[in-house]
Amino acid sequence: MTDKRSFLKAAAATAIAGPAIVTSKTARAQAATLRVGSWLPAHHLIVAGIVRPWMQAVEADSEGTVKFDLMSASIGRPPEYYDFCANGAIDVGFGVLGHNPNRFLMTEVMGMPFMSIDPWAGSAASWLAFTKYGARYNEHKGVQLVGTWVHSEPYLHMRGEGLRTIDDLKGKKIRVGSAITGRIIQALGGTPVQLPPTEAQQAMMSGVADGITFPMESIEFFKITPAIKATTKIPGGLLYTDTFWLGVNEKKWASLNPKAQAAMQKHGGMAMALNAAWAWTSGDNLGRAALEKAGVKFNTLPDSDTAKIKAALKPLNDEWLAEAKKRGLPGEEIIRYALDMADRYKAAKRVNVV
Repeated sequence: MTDKRSFLKAAAATAIAGPAIVTSKTARAQAATLRVGSWLPAHHLIVAGIVRPWMQAVEADSEGTVKFDLMSASIGRPPEYYDFCANGAIDVGFGVLGHNPNRFLMTEVMGMPFMSIDPWAGSAASWLAFTKYGARYNEHKGVQLVGTWVHSEPYLHMRGEGLRTIDDLKGKKIRVGSAITGRIIQALGGTPVQLPPTEAQQAMMSGVADGITFPMESIEFFKITPAIKATTKIPGGLLYTDTFWLGVNEKKWASLNPKAQAAMQKHGGMAMALNAAWAWTSGDNLGRAALEKAGVKFNTLPDSDTAKIKAALKPLNDEWLAEAKKRGLPGEEIIRYALDMADRYKAAKRVNVV
């Protein structure tokens, strides 16, 4: 705790002091080094498959104007990292917007039920919707967002028997990662237990939760596989997705060489969104293999449940639209645009068909 406080005090003092004044000659001679805060192990797919490749591409493309220092130790819980980035404790941060309930609601448009069918569709639509409307959301003070993306298909993984119908969810305690997902589980009859992913394994192994909503990759990575007996797929598309962010402290961003900014944007945005989709899909293949090896039973809810699920979750969409209206935002237009982009960038397409 002492080390964490010391680090935060030093970082805050550096942020208050502001960037040093340099000449164009010294700027060319010395790259800015940005501290990248991380709450995940270095081998997690978000770090190894999304964040680090972005850092490497930016360094190579910035003409020597920027370097990154990926911190090896966490300085706090996952929900704290947005504020760490905004207040200058770290220069670059990433995380899950839903870890801060209702704070980034408009940016989380792809987190609503059945907005997407795969991580390509969801990630692309998330970024494109933010690019088009994000400046009007007024949700990201202190941080220059460089990219957003979503995870792959979530399943309901249970410690006991799998769900035969959605009615079997009633009374079950389900670990969720965001407020939106919690509302979804509650609307379907379950009891949400909101915890960051780093605390999910203990909750599942100890029985604090009866089940968990997660992509298959995350079950294996966070060592939850031994606690799982059954995995259930929800028909009709992705029940939900968490929206991830990567951003730079606003003051630090303003101090950077334009070449560094251009490289960050070039390899962020859509490039980051689609690369994230590949990373999640690859991770899911490994996760499924581990679950199969452990003898986990797989099943899909009956198609007849789809209409029942969508009807139960309609109030969530209505509430999002009401909040958008309250903020003077064109909610219906944003959703139509996001759905159009999701359809345009989905992986499942018919090609070479006469």
